[in-house]
Amino acid sequence: MKKLIFIPLIMIAIIAITSCKKSATVFIPAGSLLVANNVTNGGTLTFNSDNSTISNNGIGQYPLSIGMNQINLYTAATSTVPAVTYYKQPLTITNSDRYSLFLAGTSLTAIDPVLIKESYINPTDSLCGVRFINLSPNSSPISVNITGQTNGSEVSSLAYKAYSSFKQYPAKKANASYAFQIKDATTGTTITSYTLTTPRFHNVTIVLRGLVGGSPAAGVTLVTHP
Repeated sequence: MKKLIFIPLIMIAIIAITSCKKSATVFIPAGSLLVANNVTNGGTLTFNSDNSTISNNGIGQYPLSIGMNQINLYTAATSTVPAVTYYKQPLTITNSDRYSLFLAGTSLTAIDPVLIKESYINPTDSLCGVRFINLSPNSSPISVNITGQTNGSEVSSLAYKAYSSFKQYPAKKANASYAFQIKDATTGTTITSYTLTTPRFHNVTIVLRGLVGGSPAAGVTLVTHP
């Protein structure tokens, strides 16, 4: 009798284990999303419902699964202020897709998203890639030059929400840094300056954020891409 009872119990256990394995959902990242929160006077954002937050002028990087992913970025509600949705859109991912989402605008008006499907290649041979994006809501088109060179030597004109292509720069010991000047493309007036320590073998985006002649003042956020 013991033998007749023991065999069915083993079979039941195997079926239960097999059933659990079939019902389990395994998350396999197929792509990624980088989020840069540069909303003027903005707040800390929550990404979806996983309690992951992105501070104002901060950056978050998230793996995504293949297929449709719902992206929801919002400020958390308080006892006096309701939650505010900054971005809520589906994003379909195929294998190895990389996206960057730059959030601009102001928290008092509309949020201006800039979604980029990236196609860059990570630099090799002691190089780095640099591009610029204008996320200053009240700016005129901007130009970028290396200090000491002519206006627009690196970028001639970027309107609000416009961005340049990645440009490769030598990143050897002799090129430890680059000093950039961001200017009004029409008047040549310097808005801000930024010295980049060369990120060897990486691509970076230099973000102009804030308000030209306003508060918070125009400044720079550096975004390093994976």
